[in-house]
Amino acid sequence: MKIDGINAVVTGAASGLGLATAQRLHSNGASVTLLDLANSEGAQRAAELGDRAQFVPCDITSEDEVAAAMAQA
Repeated sequence: MKIDGINAVVTGAASGLGLATAQRLHSNGASVTLLDLANSEGAQRAAELGDRAQFVPCDITSEDEVAAAMAQA
């Protein structure tokens, strides 16, 4: 699968499997939007990834928040 240059959105991306997924995608050339709760370490994780990474706080149980997050991604 060609990952270089894609734009990926990863939920639960501040820790665990979501973070590992975001890191792997990013290391293979993807731009990554990390979604997680506002009180998570998502902003710090995106900063650690650097270029091509951003954090958007989002509660995925809220349809409105997911729509807003996708618009930002």
